[in-house]
Amino acid sequence: MTNHVISGLIRRRREVAGDILDLLAKVDVLANDLDTLDRALRVFDPDIQLDQIPTLQVRPQPDWAVKGEMVRAVFTALRGAAEPMPTRELTEAVLARRGIEGEPTRLQIKRVRKCLDRQRQRGALIGESVGGALCWRVR
Repeated sequence: MTNHVISGLIRRRREVAGDILDLLAKVDVLANDLDTLDRALRVFDPDIQLDQIPTLQVRPQPDWAVKGEMVRAVFTALRGAAEPMPTRELTEAVLARRGIEGEPTRLQIKRVRKCLDRQRQRGALIGESVGGALCWRVR
């Protein structure tokens, strides 16, 4: 029984070690690119202080929702609601379902709204005014 466990662990270790080598190769390429950019900057401005240039860390956003996930989350929230829900409250429910903490961003609200509009056009949802706010319910 332990042989297959050991062989599985060895295989996984080999995969992780390979991933590390791939990442190190990417670091080398990026370091060379940075060196090339530094040399180009020095051509145009020999007195430039490269260490004074702040780094820009771009963290790619994970996909906020894969295909169909948004619709499922919206319908799950609406079916569980006792009364029609406003877009912002619905967005908060979708975020909670996805395990995303914090206040919804304008982009997240816009994406939920687009999903709601598409489902209304298909006849699956009804948008109605409740207390001056547009609220949603399942047809």
